Amino acid sequence: MGDRACDREFCPECDLAVARTDDSCPECGAPIDRLDETSPDR
Repeated sequence: MGDRACDREFCPECDLAVARTDDSCPECGAPIDRLDETSPDR
């Protein structure tokens, strides 16, 4: 497995590829919502 910081997600507003460690999009500032990986809901 790779480093988690290298994994990418996409901004829900502008579709910019962002690191999974980002809390907001560096391009448009939209919050990056994701499930907590330790959450029992996963």
